[in-house]
Amino acid sequence: QASASCGHPAAMAAAAAAPPPEESPAEASAEEGEPPAKRQRPLAAPRFAVDERVLCNVSRRRSGFIWKRGTVRTHWYQDASTPELIPYLVELDASKLGGEGKLCAAPADDDECIRLEARACLDVQAMKPFAVQMADRAIARLRFQEGDRVAVQLDVGNWEQGFVVEVWAVPEREGKVFKGWEDLAVPYAVRLDVSQDVMVPFDGDAVVRPEHAPLPPQRSIEELLGGTRRAPARGSAEAAAGPRFSKRRDAAGAWVNVDAVTGVARPCSDDEAAEDAA
Repeated sequence: QASASCGHPAAMAAAAAAPPPEESPAEASAEEGEPPAKRQRPLAAPRFAVDERVLCNVSRRRSGFIWKRGTVRTHWYQDASTPELIPYLVELDASKLGGEGKLCAAPADDDECIRLEARACLDVQAMKPFAVQMADRAIARLRFQEGDRVAVQLDVGNWEQGFVVEVWAVPEREGKVFKGWEDLAVPYAVRLDVSQDVMVPFDGDAVVRPEHAPLPPQRSIEELLGGTRRAPARGSAEAAAGPRFSKRRDAAGAWVNVDAVTGVARPCSDDEAAEDAA
């Protein structure tokens, strides 16, 4: 059975979890006497492919977030209780107590409903499904140590470099561990070169790699903002044309460190600029 996720109002708890029919949505609508336009697939393709690993928000509250790990099983699921086509049908991982994973219908293709599993961030709720208990950490062998340079994935096609600042990281605020994390941790906390800290959900190449390891194609700033130009692949002639970070003076005469990929300029000291010039 498929249940709705992220506060979807449709009563889908009793829906059969069958794949979409072979005929097109328009044909299915015509057979059932409904206007074809209601069941036409949107022009935008789903962000995640079939068999891709994702997190699905199973909270029944519109403002709630309860993330579960799972695998996309089909696109454009049709439920009898609503004329809308559901972007994803996700098979949730089986619980540690045993039993088969449940099917979850993700009614919206956005980060509040479904998101990439292999994604480093500071969202404590999104990190919770990956948290490892202290007893299990003793047998886990992590690949990186504090100080190691790594690249982490922040979203599909968005990798950033940095260094490991903590192994078996725990979210804290003012030195106090977050409630519910007293016996839990995720493999790493990484400080990115773009002045941001993130937590890494698991130790695998899908989300964290050595700094100089090959990476999937990067999305450019245009793509991140909705455009189409792709950033050059690491090691290509285009990418080798110049360094990613460069220090220069802004319009006000202050020194800034400019990221050639994102276009973001961050203040830096005169001493830092002088060191680079030397």
